[in-house]
Amino acid sequence: MDYWICIAIEKEYPKISATSGKIVGIDFGLKTFLTLSDGTQIQAPRHYLNVLKQVRKLHRKLSKKVKGSNNYKLAKKQLAKLYRKIVNSRKDFFHKLANELAKKYQYIVIEDLNIKAMQKLWDKKISDYAFREFISILEYKTNLIKIDRFYPFTKTCSVCGYVNENISLKERTWICPECGTKHNRDINASINIYKVGASTFGIDGVRLAISQQLSF
Repeated sequence: MDYWICIAIEKEYPKISATSGKIVGIDFGLKTFLTLSDGTQIQAPRHYLNVLKQVRKLHRKLSKKVKGSNNYKLAKKQLAKLYRKIVNSRKDFFHKLANELAKKYQYIVIEDLNIKAMQKLWDKKISDYAFREFISILEYKTNLIKIDRFYPFTKTCSVCGYVNENISLKERTWICPECGTKHNRDINASINIYKVGASTFGIDGVRLAISQQLSF
């Protein structure tokens, strides 16, 4: 049996200012879980895929038992315990990460992700990363801003604004044909997310927060 303690507090966010430097753009990805506009990249533990062999083993063990027998109930209990461990480990990681982000940044800007479409393309990876669950935790713990997913964040040069339509999903870096800037795909996208988010406040000149590495 699991026991949970939940403590809720109310917090008033101060008005945003053009000199606060507390806005950050975040890009969600498959290679890197989160890429922040200040250059920080955060890897996510593969909670499900790391124990996939064990999950399959317990499923095979369960399938060999007589349904309704004591051995079947025991095997089913072992499998449920492993799944519960996966869920709790992921949730623990998400809450700690959200707390750390809330301490560092006043406003967090993300793309309004189409989770269903992403699951159709990448299935188990998206399920393991559980973006939807993490976003809901971010919404609860931080001041979250979602912006239009149809903006070409990845294809737009964050330096000069040139839109490169020739970038494929496999390309992790690209060079802007207009200004010659070499971009890391995810960092470039997160900077554009940051800029669009900041512009919604009419303060395009907000400085990027100094990079501080998060450790998890």
